[in-house]
Formats: sequence, structure tokens, C-alpha cells
Amino acid sequence: MSKIHVFNPDHDIALAFGSERFTSPAAGRGLRNDLAFLPAFWAEDDDVVVVDDQTVAQNAVRTWGRCFPDVRFAALREMNILVGHGSSATWVVDPWGWNAAIRFQLLRAGVPEAVLPSPAQIASIRNLSHRQTAIPLLQGIVGTVEGTIGERFVAYEMGEVQEKVMQLSSAVVKAPWSSSGRGVRFVGPVLTGSAGGFVKNVIERQGCVIVEPHYERLLDFGMEFYSDGEGKASYAGLSLFETRNGAYLGNTLADEEEKRQRLSSYLPCAWLDEVREALLPRLGDMCKNVYDGPLGVDMMVVSTLDGIRLHPCVEVNVRRTMGHVALCVFARTSHRGMMRVVMESGRYELRIE
Repeated sequence: MSKIHVFNPDHDIALAFGSERFTSPAAGRGLRNDLAFLPAFWAEDDDVVVVDDQTVAQNAVRTWGRCFPDVRFAALREMNILVGHGSSATWVVDPWGWNAAIRFQLLRAGVPEAVLPSPAQIASIRNLSHRQTAIPLLQGIVGTVEGTIGERFVAYEMGEVQEKVMQLSSAVVKAPWSSSGRGVRFVGPVLTGSAGGFVKNVIERQGCVIVEPHYERLLDFGMEFYSDGEGKASYAGLSLFETRNGAYLGNTLADEEEKRQRLSSYLPCAWLDEVREALLPRLGDMCKNVYDGPLGVDMMVVSTLDGIRLHPCVEVNVRRTMGHVALCVFARTSHRGMMRVVMESGRYELRIE
């Protein structure tokens, strides 16, 4: 059985939009075009990687040398020919993330509906991607696993938001669905000006906002997992990454032990192990009969008045993540350094520094 891989990095924006009739912004289209070859890092022989420009993809692959399997690059418009002559059971579709827009695009391109999630399944995945998903995970871990901290609240009205922000003094307000670095505001005890407008607009569009304390962050990292969709989750590895104002900057390429050693300079690795073991059954149950594929849990090392603590669930990403990409790049190449997505001569490039 072969896979059709699709890199749709505009997934989070499409989720927030919530409709199959979604048009990606220019930056999203550029990223999708220039880095469409990325799934070759986790694809297998005879798989298909969907690209807009086969020449761009082939040139990108050449720069990485002989680290890729024998995959085929094909345009979306070729799917009807590629898939139409075989049994639906021959193919599995593996996008960066599932949303109504990518389902519609694949269906329109000729991919059989039998190998795509149903609209009801897409709606369930979208619900699972809501930021409130982190609340029961936090409640199940904080207080039971040593060294953990974190809380999150859902607010449906402006008055609720203002009350909670005043209680916290310094808070983070987030849209239920948004892309990296967007849909997040750091606010003080009073919602005024643009912050108040942001909250009002998000509640009108998405029904609520998420409010949580603003912690003094020392380090961003995450844990990557896979869900089998039948109630079991497996651990893939640690992800150490950099952000600025919530926007992704890059991932560390290193083996698991090196990443654990870096984290151990902040906190005991026993805390990490306990959090991982606590998450595995919870993620398996959460995704059961809903989602089969990669997912990631973003975390933070934070400084508090009581010392350094571990925030075990900042975000739950029900999709592939750049942390998964880093794990696959390291496995294929053994390169060490910082993996970044950079703009060079008007094109996006994956680069190791």
C-alpha cells in the first residue's frame, strides 16, 4: 500500500476558517510550493509526494544528496490519472493536517472519497484541534506529576475574559484555532485598545477565547507522538525549538540523549519521563476513532517564585509538526545544528545552520 503525501502548511489557518472554500494567503501558497518536497523525508519507496512544481522539488532533493527514498513527485492535477486506475485500497492519503479545505482539494483532483475522511470525521478532527483540548490534559497531569504547572480557561463573553485577566494580572489570550504566532495576545490586567478588539473579534468569529497565565518562559520544547486511531499513542521523540513572539524560528537537530541532556540543565529528566507516560494513554483515548497520524504536544520550561517548573501542555497540535520534520531529517541525514525555514531570493528554503 502506497501513500500520497501532501504538505499543506496553511492547515492551521484553514482550520480557523472552517470551510472547504478556503483560499490560502500568499505566504502560505509560497511555503507550500517551495517546501512541497518535505514529505520525502518521511515517505517510503513508491510513495507519491504532491508538489506544485516538480522541478523545484527535484532541485531541492538534489541539494540534500542521497538521503531520500525512491518517491514520485506529482502535481495535484495528476491524482485522477494516478489513483483512478487502481483500487482505493491501494492508497492512503497523508497530509500535513486534515481539514475541510484539503479534503475538498483532493476530492476535486480525483482522489476517491473512499480514501478520504468523511465530512463528519473532518469536523471531529477540527473539534479535537480546538485549544480547549489541552484543558483535560493539564488537569490530569498538573498536581499529579512532580514539577508541573499550568492552567487554561475558556471564556465566552468579554466580561468573563476581563474578569479572568484581572485575576491573573498578566495573561495570554488565544483564539481557539490559529496558526503559529497569530491569534495570540499577551495582555495586562485591563483589556484595552487592540487587545479588547482582538478578544471581541475572536469571540464573534470562533465563539470563545482561551485565557491562561503568562509564565516567564525559559525554554520551548515539545514531545512528538503518533496516534493509531484505535486508542493507542506511541512516542516519537523530543522536539527542541525556538520561537519569537509565538512565531516558529527553528528546531534543534540532535539525538534524543543530547536533547535530554540539554533539558536536564533546567529540570530533572524524571519529570519528562513521567509526563510522557501520563500523556500516552490520554492522547490515545483522545484520538480514538477520530484521528490516525502524527501529533505533537508543545511544552515550556518556566521560572516561577517556587523555582523552575514544567508546563506539560502549552498546545496540542493534531497534525504533523516541525518537530516531526526535525526527527525525520536527523534520521535521514544525521546532521546536527539548527533546522530553519528561511527566505532566500524570494523562495523558502529548509536550511541547517
